[in-house]
Amino acid sequence: MSRELLSQWRVFLLWSLLLVALLALIFRLFFLQFSADEKGHLFLKQQGDLRVLRNELIPAGRGEIIDRNGALLAYSTPVQSIWLNPKVFENKASDIRALSGFLDMSASKIKARLQSSGRYVFLRRQIDPALAERVLALKIKGVHAETEYKRYYPAAEFASHIVGFTDVEDRGQEGIELAFDDLLSGQPGERQVMRNGNGEPIKDISMKRAATGGGQLQLSIDMNLQYMAYRELKAAVADNDARSGSMVVLDVASGEVLALVNQPSYNVNDRSQLVPANTRNRALIDLFEPGSTVKPFTLAAALEEGSINASTIIDTSPGMIRLPGKVIKDPKDYGKLDVASVLSKSSQVGTTKISLGMEAEQLHGMFSRVGFGEYCATGFPGEQVGLLPHKKDWSDLDRASLSYGLGMSVNAMQLARAYSVIAADGIKRPVSLLKHDKSMARISDSAAEQVMSPVIARQLRDMMVGVVDSGTGTKAQLAGYSIAGKTGTAHRVGSSGYEENNYRATFAGMVPASDPKLVVVVTIDDPKRGEYHGGKVAAPIFSRVVRSAVRLLNIAPDRPEQLDVRFASEAPAFAPLGGLNFSKSLPAHRGSLRVGHDA
Repeated sequence: MSRELLSQWRVFLLWSLLLVALLALIFRLFFLQFSADEKGHLFLKQQGDLRVLRNELIPAGRGEIIDRNGALLAYSTPVQSIWLNPKVFENKASDIRALSGFLDMSASKIKARLQSSGRYVFLRRQIDPALAERVLALKIKGVHAETEYKRYYPAAEFASHIVGFTDVEDRGQEGIELAFDDLLSGQPGERQVMRNGNGEPIKDISMKRAATGGGQLQLSIDMNLQYMAYRELKAAVADNDARSGSMVVLDVASGEVLALVNQPSYNVNDRSQLVPANTRNRALIDLFEPGSTVKPFTLAAALEEGSINASTIIDTSPGMIRLPGKVIKDPKDYGKLDVASVLSKSSQVGTTKISLGMEAEQLHGMFSRVGFGEYCATGFPGEQVGLLPHKKDWSDLDRASLSYGLGMSVNAMQLARAYSVIAADGIKRPVSLLKHDKSMARISDSAAEQVMSPVIARQLRDMMVGVVDSGTGTKAQLAGYSIAGKTGTAHRVGSSGYEENNYRATFAGMVPASDPKLVVVVTIDDPKRGEYHGGKVAAPIFSRVVRSAVRLLNIAPDRPEQLDVRFASEAPAFAPLGGLNFSKSLPAHRGSLRVGHDA
């Protein structure tokens, strides 16, 4: 074979080998690409998916909160959040100006966000979807939008202390929103998407799990009654130049909270108002000495023990009683008083003598049974238990002080629950911030306790009617209705003990006294404009709220002879502030003892 022919064969062989290698490579690539049984195919597919496929969460809407009649108190609606990828954004001055104008952000703030080393930076969260569309229409490279949910509160400041609020991620932070966060929170969905090399989504691949919205929660409050209570309390705190105030309205038959308001309050839709002084639910968290509002329970303990009866006469002369370490005085010498008059005149001397006539354990036991020193178990975050002291050896001064509400502490809800015992013929029921359905009603009924004799409870109501008809609580009167209640005035307790010229005014009562349907407690902290007694400051608020409540709830008068045409014609109609219509159609500190006298 000639050298030339050999050279041609070598070239042919080389090209043949290269062709075979190419065909083998193509064949191998074919199998790697399309053969599901090929291990290499599976490996490469997994590696490719790891680089371009991502699982994304689909946000779920948070459940609604409604009042007992279906009025919306809180709901979530889809909104858009604008984000950008700094690695892709071209940093054009014109793009920055456009974003600044649409998103109401300074150019310097946008430039600061661009310094992030990440690929996902929020520019503006939770904006109107229409605005997000206009931003995306600019077609700025690296700028994207994603769906989130934003919480809205139609009742604004009127129910803020009960409902609470969520953070920007729609997680409960305060109030009912926090207490029932698990129920209200939805279950996010999940989808698979394809992303490009810059981490930006370019294609939806599959839906792995659909999002599930949160559960609906129905509260026990009546928003119309809530508004009335809020309006009156806000006006009273302003008129009396007080530090704060609270009011609780309970349904006697069920233990449901129909209204709970505090001052100062805040508009939960305005995040700038979320400061601790405004957001604290004082009716459940703030503790105070209840003063003379506990005197009915002192009488109940003595009546139960048998140390007094309704006709017992107490000699309060000469208007004072000296105990070791303390002289207890009445505003004047009331002389001889029957038990009902001791209560209606709020005699400290008479109450002291009654308390000294029974065992200390009897007094403490009655206070404990009606719920003092015990959680109301509403489930509300931060609820305080208060203080009911218990001692091995009670001095006479200890017993006397406890009998008129000093040396112990309560919150407004505890005081309302205790009064509901008297209103319900001695039955103590659990307090509820949720509307009772049939199952909850059964649970409530099974948990109800008879903690006071029905006979004694009715005797106390009759005596407390005298407090309002002719005693210290006359400003709580309401034409057509008998009111049973008690005033209370106590010095504020500060960091150094009792404050000399600062008081807390309280009124607790029920309507109608003959067959109570509602219990209302009003407490005003540190009124500074003249009057400071419970009968002058808190009792009038009770009267105004109850006047509206009996109409709203159709509670029949039990003293119809007091009514005339003027009562109906002069009554102000209910007109919610700002045209709001809450209808169903809407989408212890203990210091030195000091006695505070009632008015």
